[in-house]
Amino acid sequence: MSIFKHRRKLIVNREVQYDALMFVGLFVTGIFIAQVIAGWVLISKLESKALSGEYGSMTIAEFINHHKVMFLVNELLVVIACLVAGFYLTNKLTSKIVGPLFNIRRIINRAAKPEAEPVEIKLREGDYFQDLAKDLNVALQKRK
Repeated sequence: MSIFKHRRKLIVNREVQYDALMFVGLFVTGIFIAQVIAGWVLISKLESKALSGEYGSMTIAEFINHHKVMFLVNELLVVIACLVAGFYLTNKLTSKIVGPLFNIRRIINRAAKPEAEPVEIKLREGDYFQDLAKDLNVALQKRK
């Protein structure tokens, strides 16, 4: 039973933490797969050129030395593309977390003023913490 108590301390909001962990796992896996595919495509093209005799009688060391910069640039471009996509998706995911928290804080600060008019927390479709907003709305309505 102590295992479950420890897990309960680690998992605070199952929906948010699950989505964040899945995103990180998919992102890392995606970068790895994209690099493997890009490397495989480049090596396949180089192999077909080498087999056609286009490079003459180069040794393996000369061939690698001749194409290592192209291979590294190819891999770098894939990583940069994955990072740009990752930054965009991370921003999208975190806005679904930070946006509602900022909105909730703003509404609570407004409701804390003595002359405050009735307020209600409204979150965007797809934002996290919808259940928290509903609970706080109930508490704010009972405050009147």
